[in-house]
Amino acid sequence: MAERSRRVTSVDVAAEVGVSQATVARTFSSPHLVSSSTRQKVEAAAERIGYVPNAIARSLKSQRTNIVGAVVPAYGEYWQSVLTAFSRQLAERDRQLLLFSFTEPEQVESVLTSVQQYRLDGLVLASATIGQPLLAQMARSDRPLVAFNQPAASGLINSVSVNNEAGMTDIAVHLANLGCASILYIGGIATTSTDQLRYQGAARALGQRGIACPYLEAGSFSYDGGYKIAGSVVESDVLPDAIMVASDEVALGLLDGLKKAGVSVPGEVLVTGFDGLPQSSWAGYDLTTLVQPTEVLVERAIDLLLDPPTGGKPAELVVEGSIRQGLTTTRTDDHPFMPSA
Repeated sequence: MAERSRRVTSVDVAAEVGVSQATVARTFSSPHLVSSSTRQKVEAAAERIGYVPNAIARSLKSQRTNIVGAVVPAYGEYWQSVLTAFSRQLAERDRQLLLFSFTEPEQVESVLTSVQQYRLDGLVLASATIGQPLLAQMARSDRPLVAFNQPAASGLINSVSVNNEAGMTDIAVHLANLGCASILYIGGIATTSTDQLRYQGAARALGQRGIACPYLEAGSFSYDGGYKIAGSVVESDVLPDAIMVASDEVALGLLDGLKKAGVSVPGEVLVTGFDGLPQSSWAGYDLTTLVQPTEVLVERAIDLLLDPPTGGKPAELVVEGSIRQGLTTTRTDDHPFMPSA
């Protein structure tokens, strides 16, 4: 039987360069403590003989793992885009992302329990389905935490979110200015704080203009939820002038569902979304939506995680989004609700 190759260690690098093992260790864990010439020799020798520093051993000495965890749903284009941004921006700061995902809201508690078994430098809680009781429980943890787009975390842990209420207010005003007199709101999950704030923004703005805004729940922030709810919309006696949707994914599903039912958008009804997913600008959809500045939100979240404020109540950062108008709300002469010139 062939003999297994021996792992190259820091002892081998030290012998190759003629320095102590401690110097090799410092070169990779605290390079600022080693002279430039020595560091270059150690790094060159390590590459030459194939030495790779042991991240676990280094973390035991430094009491840091350089690993940040994230609790997120295992589905959804929005969360995939958020995770991509977190992974890239953390890598730029020499950190790695460890994902803890779930498929059903009732699995969240067990996932949070499993998180406690890992040594992490911080944890991102990125799901609207993590309720206040669980957030309060996590707040008692001694590890840095940040909630991402989770309004329920306000006052409990450090949090970063888009201005959900103001964003949906802007869209409601936009539709009212187009002359819409009847508007339906389709939410994702009614019990989530994200859904509630977005609906509040829409209902308040429209109510101030004498426009009713009935609520219909899709049951999830997903494409399937939007596609299925399209049937309920079409079955109603009269289509509303416009439909405000709680998320782009639900809106994209709704658009396809309406199209299959023979409903013209925007000819018969206008549709808007919320999030600004790349897919929302595709030619087949061209959805009017509230664009979240994801890169900015992620950057602020990482700042709070790696350098949390001390003392006082938890920090809460709220960032504004912006409307991107697509063909789903383009003004056309054939809209019966458009005011005459």
